[in-house]
Amino acid sequence: MNNYPPGVTGFEPQIAGYDEVESVREVECECGWLGEVPTVEYLSMGEVTWYAEWKCPKCKEEHSNEGWYDPNDRG
Repeated sequence: MNNYPPGVTGFEPQIAGYDEVESVREVECECGWLGEVPTVEYLSMGEVTWYAEWKCPKCKEEHSNEGWYDPNDRG
């Protein structure tokens, strides 16, 4: 017996947490700098969401980027 509402198992990523890995992603700053920055990727429901906070080494502006992709899409 658990305290979850009917239909909720406790294994949902919002409850159990997401699989998290560190990665790198190529980004571009408005000043023209192009390079790789560290990202954190979360796998949930067959989809990968990524997030990065970084500071441009050229203009020193701070950025945050996020996005998602389907790891099964080979296109």
